[in-house]
Amino acid sequence: MLTLHILQGPDKGKRFDIDRDSIILGRRSVELPLTDHAISRRHAELRVHEGHWVIEDFHSSNGTYVNGHRINEPTTLKHADRIRIGGTLLSLSLNADSQTESPIPQTDWNHDLVELQNDSKDFDASILASATAGDESIILASPETSDAVHAWNVMYQLAETIGTFSTIEDFLERMTDIIFAHLPADRVFVLMRDPERGDMEPAVIRHRRKRSEDSEKVYTSRRIINHVLQTRQGVLCANAQSEKRFGADSKDASIVQLGLRSVICVPILTHYDVAGVIQLDCPMSVHTYSQQQLLVATAIGKLSGMVIENARLIEARMKQERLAAVGETVAHLSHNIRNILQGMRSGADVIEMGIKRDNLDRIKSGWSIVRRNLERTIRLATNMLTFSKQREPDIELAQLNDAVEDAVALCVTPAASKNVVVETDLDDLPLIPLDTDGIHQVITNIVLNAVDAVPENTGRVLVRTIHDTEHNEVRLAISDNGPGIDEDHRQNIFDAFHSTKGHGGTGLGLAACKKIVDELQGAIEVHSTTDGTTFVVVLDAPPDGSTKPPTTDATTDALNPSA
Repeated sequence: MLTLHILQGPDKGKRFDIDRDSIILGRRSVELPLTDHAISRRHAELRVHEGHWVIEDFHSSNGTYVNGHRINEPTTLKHADRIRIGGTLLSLSLNADSQTESPIPQTDWNHDLVELQNDSKDFDASILASATAGDESIILASPETSDAVHAWNVMYQLAETIGTFSTIEDFLERMTDIIFAHLPADRVFVLMRDPERGDMEPAVIRHRRKRSEDSEKVYTSRRIINHVLQTRQGVLCANAQSEKRFGADSKDASIVQLGLRSVICVPILTHYDVAGVIQLDCPMSVHTYSQQQLLVATAIGKLSGMVIENARLIEARMKQERLAAVGETVAHLSHNIRNILQGMRSGADVIEMGIKRDNLDRIKSGWSIVRRNLERTIRLATNMLTFSKQREPDIELAQLNDAVEDAVALCVTPAASKNVVVETDLDDLPLIPLDTDGIHQVITNIVLNAVDAVPENTGRVLVRTIHDTEHNEVRLAISDNGPGIDEDHRQNIFDAFHSTKGHGGTGLGLAACKKIVDELQGAIEVHSTTDGTTFVVVLDAPPDGSTKPPTTDATTDALNPSA
């Protein structure tokens, strides 16, 4: 049986059940009398042909339209097609059962929120038009019409959200806001495919105005969702809500009671897959979607897919980089800790041998090895904490020279083991804002690096402080007469785990120094030639009213330890 519902026009809300194989549409029709004066007396004919309903226009002056397209020859109809004659819009309902197998198991859906129903007489759907998401047709033309201007506004607002959201869920919520603002949707919901399991789960379910009679669960057609997932196309549909008390057999069912809805469902396309679907709908008694609105929604789905794919790629890349950084860190630290432990084991072996032979000199020799490796352990742990921990420096007015003297005193023993001379040349300095523990660590790291770099017996390390009153700065210059640093290594010298010492360095000392100096809002520089290397730490010094001239010559001398 054929049922016609009047959606628009003077006879809006009427329903006609047709139980014959042919019917005339027009003002003089007996079976379907219409009062629209824009309709001809004999406007068109509906008839059954080879088991299908077809419509033929009788050369009417205003024409006959099926789903927005004017027909010039007999046209086969399908369920939920829209027929416009004059100012009257009719919806066609065919009481045919159909089953569509889903590519996604029903068990994969969250039944508490969204339920897909197989199409039946209580819940039916028909696809009226489609739009390919990858087609150039969704790239909207320049704004020559109000529709195009509207579409450009939608795309512009959606593009503005890119980079402003922290999660994909936040983006989908914002996208839904834009859809409600620009499309006449009564309800919007988004289903997203889990990238690992492949399940489809509700991500957004929104009503423009939540009514008391609205169910918490959303019912939609499996046929619509399947078509979008399988063809990767956006579709414009008409469907009937599932209501047992208002089935197709009810003689008193109106359009509103039957729940006839205009539906747009579009894919969220990534490069290789369908990430999800967006469905918006509204009662056909209020609005029926157009082809232009389908294209706008399809473009929204396409752009949303690009945004989601980009967000997932960034997240995957960050995760990969974090794992790589953790792996690199563990490898470096394990290597350095193993070297220290091997050194301590060697010292312990020497001590054990000295105990067995009651040889005090050998015990002292072994203990010196153990002590040096204990110092290396402390330095490694301190640098690890400094480099990795986010901390606020404990800044107070302090004397830099005091920190220099304390740090150099700790370096005398390691220097003496190589017969290296460590000297100081300290200028008169004002009190400056310092993190005393931090600057102490900077001086110790750089001086011990210099001791390691200079040759045994002839090595020399000079630590100088200079007060530059012209620029209100204090400079700490630590120089050595070692072989210098290759230019290739110089640009990466402050990077974590970059070391020029081979097995002897951790690669964290200078990185920690750079971090501490940055916390003090200072600067650290390195100058190196084949005759030696100088590290210069520059710190701000507040004006103290001193008339002492700038120490330009002292600064120059500090860069040349052999002077």
